[in-house]
Amino acid sequence: MAGSLARTLEGHLKEMVTGPPLFDPTGNLPNMVVYPVFPETLGPDPPDVITLSQGMRRGVRLNDTGVVSQVHIDNPLPTSILVGESDILVGATQLRSVQFSCLVPPGRRASLPVNCVEAGQPTVYQAEFTGTEACPWHLRSYKMEQLARHGDSHQHRIWEHIRDYLRGAKTTSSTDDVSAVFREYGADVESLSSLFPLERGQVGTVCAVGQELFIELFADPELLEDRYDETLRSALVEAVAHPTREVIPRDQVDELLDELAAASRSCKVLHSRSLSDSGRSLAFSDKGISGCALMSGGRLVHLSAHKRCWGFGRAFDDQVSEFSRKREAWEEDNAPFLAQLSRDYGRRSKPYRAFKERLKPEPQRGSSPSSKPPGAAKPGNAELGPVPMPLSPSIHEFFLRLFHK
Repeated sequence: MAGSLARTLEGHLKEMVTGPPLFDPTGNLPNMVVYPVFPETLGPDPPDVITLSQGMRRGVRLNDTGVVSQVHIDNPLPTSILVGESDILVGATQLRSVQFSCLVPPGRRASLPVNCVEAGQPTVYQAEFTGTEACPWHLRSYKMEQLARHGDSHQHRIWEHIRDYLRGAKTTSSTDDVSAVFREYGADVESLSSLFPLERGQVGTVCAVGQELFIELFADPELLEDRYDETLRSALVEAVAHPTREVIPRDQVDELLDELAAASRSCKVLHSRSLSDSGRSLAFSDKGISGCALMSGGRLVHLSAHKRCWGFGRAFDDQVSEFSRKREAWEEDNAPFLAQLSRDYGRRSKPYRAFKERLKPEPQRGSSPSSKPPGAAKPGNAELGPVPMPLSPSIHEFFLRLFHK
């Protein structure tokens, strides 16, 4: 199965085009260049999928199970929800980060595989998550490496990595909350984000930050449009928190999509028991590249990947003229392509907006979950087994002390 998924992914990557460099011509952000990624062609139909943040505004609910590695999701909408790799779930409980991308089908209740990214905050059983936040790329890439090696990401290693990361970013948090880095550098991230506008029809980004490449791709431009702020923030915070005057040159980007396809041949299939019928996720790592991809219906839904290019960085000031020339040449050579892509995207945008506006929760399925005793199976969801019971306070405290050692 892994080989078949990798071949499907390779075919999809061959249908993508890397665009021209976007950068700060003033040199105030000399360690980040963004390359938009476009599809060769764009079909007439928009997706029938929405992102998690859009779903939460329309009735999708997430609750803490009391188990560090699981979050319960209830999708009452008549469409699938894309839960993105490393989405940080925010609520009145410890922060969690989604392990790998998943599709939650219409009307489905399921468990999401997550990691805790706030070691000093205990779980609060049944607390509701009310929003999502971007995850810094350095944590994302570490988790991908763990998934590709072991098929899982070890929680205590995640906590150790976060503590080291916060120290390196000169950020303090009393609960070792990884999103504290956005509170520390949020103003700069917001002010610099306008340097990298989203293009019509764009389906992904390659962000060169220092000597790293961060890649995020979607099947459809509408999904990237809904997630673009988080996609950009995830990389931009790394550029701000770890300043340097070097960045990877364009020639390291030109072959990246082919290198991703080659790396994906060494992959592991990841499993989510309650969502096994809605898509397959794979993790891969090879020759300095690590990544995760979600496949469904014979096509790529979402891919995120990281490549280390240590030793290949060049001074930004020495590349500014080259960046400008390549941008002007690319836009001139591809003007008809961009115009057609913009027209095709425009024809899809209005139907997709109307589709999202029509989405309403379906009628309540069976009795209310609140009428069931704790631990009872939920209607239509027997394959998930009983809802996990919370740990007793004494056992909960024992495990917190154990993992902090």
